Amino acid sequence: MRTPTLLIHHGAYQPLWQQPGLIQVGPQIADGPESLRLMEMSVTGLQNALKRRGLPSRGVLIQYTDPFLLRTIPMHGIRQWPGPRLLACGDLHHGPDPIGTLKQYSVDEPHDAVLLTFNPALLENVQKRLPMPVRCLAPTFFRYPAATPSLRPRLELLHVGSLGPHHPRRRELVEALIKRQQVPFRHATTANADEAARLYSQYALVLNVPLNQDLNHRLYEVMAAGVPQVIFGDRSLLGNNCPLINRSDLFWTNSIEELESLVQRLFAKPNKLKSIPVEPPPYWDLKALLKAALAP
Repeated sequence: MRTPTLLIHHGAYQPLWQQPGLIQVGPQIADGPESLRLMEMSVTGLQNALKRRGLPSRGVLIQYTDPFLLRTIPMHGIRQWPGPRLLACGDLHHGPDPIGTLKQYSVDEPHDAVLLTFNPALLENVQKRLPMPVRCLAPTFFRYPAATPSLRPRLELLHVGSLGPHHPRRRELVEALIKRQQVPFRHATTANADEAARLYSQYALVLNVPLNQDLNHRLYEVMAAGVPQVIFGDRSLLGNNCPLINRSDLFWTNSIEELESLVQRLFAKPNKLKSIPVEPPPYWDLKALLKAALAP
């Protein structure tokens, strides 16, 4: 039997993440041909679950987590795993000292390498604090729903996302755009990534408001839907040597005045805006991702 790569996470099974040789593992995942239910978050529990299914108790282990989960539901016994161990960490803005949380867990449960899923701007900081190799290879193992852009997209700036109490900066910007009425604008929320992709594809331009030094999933969701986007933030979010730096479908602004001016210029030439090429996200093949992430 081929030795699998085990991706342990706390969400539901994700069909779009699936690649040959990958098994998704977690407490919210049902047993299936490419999935394994795990109720005890430990290597011993994992080995017992694999044995129950007649699967090899070895291979590459990818633990996908974040500082909140590391504090509340950490996986134990990592030293016992007989194979390469990769810690993939997102949301490095959760909690009072998220990088400190990651560092302490890496000491208690050492992995061979750490992978930051969406925080390239924090890469050097984390590298200085952790003893093992740390890299950021976004969008890592994630995949996003594809969509076909409309031949007649709506000439409005679309923003999709929550404006709740945890996102005050985003709410302030959206409310200001609506009040100022300098550009045609629509705000919406969606139930899932598929619904979001269908909505993105109907518009000429999408607004992305990343927070907390995190590139966020929306950056890649919009790319997969084939629509240009304007990002309210600084290019430094990309970190160094990022393959996204020279993409023509990404526009960057740092103030509402600059944002409105940019959108007005783009909407003044709708055919030129529609002709901007939007390539799919820079997806990683699983083997290439592991080779790059686990390199010494």
